[in-house]
Amino acid sequence: MSVLEVRNLNVQYHTEQGVCQAVCGVSFSVEKGEIAGIVGESGSGKSTAMRAVMGLLKRNARVTADEIRVSGESPRPGRNIAMIFQDSLSCLNPSVRIGRQIAETVRVREGCTWREAKKRALELLDLVGIRQPRLRMRQYPFELSGGMRQRVVIAIALACRPDLIIADEPTTALDAAVQAQILLLLRRIVRETGTSLLLVSHDLGVIASMCSSVYVMHSGEIVESGCAEDIFYAPREDYTRELLESAAGRTKDMRRPLSEGRPQADREEILLSLEHVTREYDSHEGVRDISLTLEAGKTYALVGESGSGKTTLARILSGILKPDSGSVLYRGREAAGRACTGKIQMVFQDPAASLNPCLTAGQALEEALRAADRSGVERETTRKMSTGEKKQIRRDRAAAMLEQVGLSAEDMGKYPGSFSGGQRQRIAIARALITGPELLICDEALSSLDAMTGSRILELLLGFQRERGISILFISHDLHMVRRVSSRVGVLYGGRLVESGRTKEVCSDPWHPYTRQLLDAVPEADPVRARKIRTSYVQEQDRGEKKDGCGCPFAGRCGYAMDCCFEETPGNYIFGSRMVSCFLYSQEHSGRRGEGYTMTSQI
Repeated sequence: MSVLEVRNLNVQYHTEQGVCQAVCGVSFSVEKGEIAGIVGESGSGKSTAMRAVMGLLKRNARVTADEIRVSGESPRPGRNIAMIFQDSLSCLNPSVRIGRQIAETVRVREGCTWREAKKRALELLDLVGIRQPRLRMRQYPFELSGGMRQRVVIAIALACRPDLIIADEPTTALDAAVQAQILLLLRRIVRETGTSLLLVSHDLGVIASMCSSVYVMHSGEIVESGCAEDIFYAPREDYTRELLESAAGRTKDMRRPLSEGRPQADREEILLSLEHVTREYDSHEGVRDISLTLEAGKTYALVGESGSGKTTLARILSGILKPDSGSVLYRGREAAGRACTGKIQMVFQDPAASLNPCLTAGQALEEALRAADRSGVERETTRKMSTGEKKQIRRDRAAAMLEQVGLSAEDMGKYPGSFSGGQRQRIAIARALITGPELLICDEALSSLDAMTGSRILELLLGFQRERGISILFISHDLHMVRRVSSRVGVLYGGRLVESGRTKEVCSDPWHPYTRQLLDAVPEADPVRARKIRTSYVQEQDRGEKKDGCGCPFAGRCGYAMDCCFEETPGNYIFGSRMVSCFLYSQEHSGRRGEGYTMTSQI
């Protein structure tokens, strides 16, 4: 029996530039208790089709279909159908606390008291893997990381107890370990409740790990469909094969970092360094005692789960935040105020929040050039030009930059709302690159892009690095990309740097238990292998109250934890190019070593 039946769905957008056909003749179904998947690159029409089913498209969209039914009825969002959105900020009220938003959904669906609704909200937050749920209940969306906001959205969807859940990129903002937990959670919910799940993703590993049937979308149409084994092992269409080849290429590159095959700076000039940097918030989150260096012309990657401190560290490096203690040095000098204006640019995680909705794509890029001109970055080259000449040069450069990131000059006049999430991120990347920075900080810059588009954007970034010698700080939870792009990597957990070293060594032979957990949880684009989702998650251990800052932050989830891990803070133990913050590598706690002993992984 089909829970969802969609036949001949068409979506047209009526804009000032004319009629745009976004979805054309799409038909698909989801059986009761089934997990079905829709896969395709950014801009293929996946999200538009899902929003059409939910009735959530804007007024300029014209939707026609022969049939859209959920359990034999019209879709009723919040009743028989719920949706987990890709962009958590678009569906969370920024002025309402997290707990109230979840509890309100429970009350509407269950008709219970506020006390019962709040109790259920706590259970849901715990269910989706959010630690300290009572604290999170009192917080606002802006106080949570992107990944934690996404988990709140998942909790709200589960509160509806729907017949069908449409999950549109539900794990995009989550690291591999938490992604594995969420996927296992969704699978268990389907198995135990009989709820159907329609999973929309550009990540072929996620689709392979979860779905029994798969629909492949391209340019608004479904070009191929069938059971997962047929799609992954015997694809019929060239586009499907191209998607699979891109995913396979990423898996191979996990063993051979792309950075090995490209030129690096001739000498190890230190561009930016952090020395014992600490920045804490009222919730005791943030970063603590972080020391690292970024070399000119090279790429340093930071990985870690949502809330680990990656974004906080990025904002400190870019000058948006000031550390509570420690120092940030740019070319050996204190990086403060406007000292680094124009030299450091940042690509943020959420393009919907970082792009002005009232500026077209072209205007956003031109504004970046005007800001650079005002700060003196471009002033010398444009000083003798007239206002009209400057304006034309800015327009031409903006158009050329859009084409370099995979868009077109015709997109200059479009607003952010007219683009898909992946296309908006490409505009954000173009805006950061157009002024020619010395350091580019990419905070989850590729998280919303499919494998094909992400690879093209990545090649673009590396091309700029080769041509101009810029440095890149690549912040991500995507270990596929990290292994490809970086020469060195640091692993963050709980605001501390728990392991760092050469990317090839850390990713092929992890020493810290958390690094191992991240690597084990990455799904492959192979149904047989990916369905064996691995997560070394250990139930959080409660050892009672402890002093702030004491103990290893990962101790409660570590299968190797000793008593000292809860009572003392591990030091940074250095062995050659490898640094690891774990008592397993301390002579004091793990035993003395003989002369000439060579340290290896202890996990």
